[in-house]
Amino acid sequence: MANKNSGYRMQKSINISELKSISYFNIDGTFVDKPLSIDDWELVYVDKGECAVLADAEVIPLHQGELYFHKPFEAHMLQSDKGKPAQVIAIRFKSSSVAMGFFERRKMQADVTTKQHIGDILQEANNTFVIASSRGEESDIEYRSDRVLWAGDQTVLLRLELMLIELIRADGAFSDRPSAYFKKEVINDDLCLKVVEYMEIHLTEKLSMDNLSKALSFSKSYISKRFSSVCECSIIDYFNMMKINEAKRLIKETNKNFFEIAEMLTFSNSHYFSTLFKKHTGMTPTEYKKYCLTEGISNASDTDAEADLEN
Repeated sequence: MANKNSGYRMQKSINISELKSISYFNIDGTFVDKPLSIDDWELVYVDKGECAVLADAEVIPLHQGELYFHKPFEAHMLQSDKGKPAQVIAIRFKSSSVAMGFFERRKMQADVTTKQHIGDILQEANNTFVIASSRGEESDIEYRSDRVLWAGDQTVLLRLELMLIELIRADGAFSDRPSAYFKKEVINDDLCLKVVEYMEIHLTEKLSMDNLSKALSFSKSYISKRFSSVCECSIIDYFNMMKINEAKRLIKETNKNFFEIAEMLTFSNSHYFSTLFKKHTGMTPTEYKKYCLTEGISNASDTDAEADLEN
């Protein structure tokens, strides 16, 4: 009999744990900013005009309607762009979500929906918090004594999280990932879920345990033992399974050949890719493609050259 008390455990892909400050201020030719390197994300949005951000010594110009994300501990500051005026919104917040890696050192153009989100966030914030009107006046969030909107603080966080989710979706970074990536054991373990989310982001790269350890703030040995204990396989075996699942999707849905797929997923060589593919699926890539074509579920074209991959 099914357990009536069991339920779906919500996976929160983007979670903002704390809102640190929101400011809306002017920049002109006399503007002077102080360099920052803090344990917060900072979103900078140019509402009007032009300015620039300095990120780890790199100058990045921003025009009206553009956003830039400073990751935690990134040395950064704002500056005037040749004395041109600008009106800027800056939002600082804390988030340890692995998916936030998508925004590291990223400049984006806000579309109509994003601009609407920013406007709604600012409206809610204006009615809930004391908004700093000049750079350098930001401090921890202070509530207005005359708050007029109930649950305004929660609404600001929810709107900000929704905006970030929609920006990632628009880029297609996590679209159409097979659900087989997330086993029941992974969903029920927070650390293992974060490991898999990290691997999703870096699926087309070589897996670096040093970078994984840094991103999750746990030692490599602890992450490996915890993952193996919960999932009954090593991190690298699980990562390879994810890569093969992605290879199956690419074979079914694209016209990429096997050599391109092997290179895209950073396998050391095409022969190793073929061997690993057969280990996980029971078929070679060529056999799997023919199966997909027979079943009418593949967009890919067959080529004689690809058959050489298994030889």
